[in-house]
Amino acid sequence: MIFSYSRLKLYETCPRRFYYKYVLGIPENTSTSFLALGKAVHKAIESIIKGISFEEAIIEGYSECDFHPDVSIEEISKLVKNASATKNMGETEIYFRLPLSNSPNAPEIQGYIDLVKGNRLEDWKTNWKMYDVNDNHQIGLYAWALHQLKGYDLIEGSLSFLRYKKESKYFFSEVDMENAKQWALNLANEINFKLQMLDIFPEKLDELFPDIPSSSCEYCPFVLRCYKDNVREEDINGSRNTSSC
Repeated sequence: MIFSYSRLKLYETCPRRFYYKYVLGIPENTSTSFLALGKAVHKAIESIIKGISFEEAIIEGYSECDFHPDVSIEEISKLVKNASATKNMGETEIYFRLPLSNSPNAPEIQGYIDLVKGNRLEDWKTNWKMYDVNDNHQIGLYAWALHQLKGYDLIEGSLSFLRYKKESKYFFSEVDMENAKQWALNLANEINFKLQMLDIFPEKLDELFPDIPSSSCEYCPFVLRCYKDNVREEDINGSRNTSSC
């Protein structure tokens, strides 16, 4: 399995949801208005940086989200304006796929960096909720990837919250980057180990990939399946206990 920040974060948040999505391969609904808006805004900003006019870029962005009925041109335009994007301001959508250690069988991680300009990287967010760049490991991990690709020892990483035209930024040292990489490596190794154990002991699913109830359950597409699986497991355990009496 090739990992990404979002996959690792999902596993950290709820191993069972990770199992449903990435092990069983059950598709999630990717046509939500939130995801559609993000796709549209990112595409429009990227187009502007590549030299396309603002008006054409907005249309390209709207097309990118398949003209989602709950996404408006007005909202796309407002968020794109707040990005203050200009032609040739940097490289966009920088793809990376890198091993997380020097081991021959090291897990790999991949991702896309929204914007790179020298030793500075930026990630655009259309969220309603703001948070600090160091509240999670995403930008630190992207800084590590940029360090691997370009060799910079100090990287400025920024989260740009377009709804509020505000940013959270931090200068990542090699130590900071290594810490973020180590977080990713530890989780990737843990997941791979659990997948191996699951092949041998499929009955240990609940122990290996447990569900972790949290506020995220409200938006989880698997919440009903998770509930049914838990009820089924309780029934099985209850039957076993009755039989042993």
